[in-house]
Amino acid sequence: MRKFAVNIFSTTGISLILLSIIALFFQAKCIYIQTVFQVLGANIVIHLGFVFLNKSEIKHTILEIFLHIMLIIITLFICGLIFRWFTSTPIWILVIMGIVIYIVSVILNVLYMGQEAREINILIKKRNDKKE
Repeated sequence: MRKFAVNIFSTTGISLILLSIIALFFQAKCIYIQTVFQVLGANIVIHLGFVFLNKSEIKHTILEIFLHIMLIIITLFICGLIFRWFTSTPIWILVIMGIVIYIVSVILNVLYMGQEAREINILIKKRNDKKE
C-alpha cells in the first residue's frame, strides 16, 4: 500500500513538473489548484488500472507495455473531456506527456529494483560470511 501511494504521488509530481514546463513553453501564466487535484485523480485511476492489469498476469511484456500506454491515453482522454483540458492543451501533448511520464516511471522503477537487489545481495553476503 505504501509503495502504491508513493508511486501515485511520484507520477503526480512528475506530471505537474512536465505540465509546468509545457505551460511555460506555451507562455501560460499559471496552473490552477484544481488542476493539481485533477492530475492527482487521473494518476490514481491510472495506477488502479495498473494494479488490475498486473493481476491479469499478462505473459508478453510488449503487450503489457502496450496495454499500460493505452490505459494512460484513454484515462487522459476521458479526464481531458471531463475537466476540459483540451481547451488549453492539445490532446497530442497529453499523449506525449503520458508516454514520457510512463518511460520516466519505468526507468525510476528499474533503478529502484537494482538498488534493492544490491541491498539484498549485501545482506546475503553478510549472512554467508557469518556462517563461515
